[in-house]
Amino acid sequence: MSSSEKEIKFKTRQDFIQAAFNQVADIVAQHGSQILQCFCPAHKTQICLEQLSVVANEYSYDFSKIDIHVQNFDQSNTELAQIGLD
Repeated sequence: MSSSEKEIKFKTRQDFIQAAFNQVADIVAQHGSQILQCFCPAHKTQICLEQLSVVANEYSYDFSKIDIHVQNFDQSNTELAQIGLD
């Protein structure tokens, strides 16, 4: 392990999986943000995040951070559609 890498430990398997859901949502949202910066709608990003939220919920994980991303992309995609960039 290099000096820049840090070992991360989780107390429980559930904590690890929760962190994984949140990390995947962040990665997907970062990718979608690049699309929005080009003034293009990121509908597929929104759909992906919505599905991730559903799965997290079905397995009893906290999906609130994922839903924040969903709401942000919904708002951005709606705004782009309103100005005819859909």
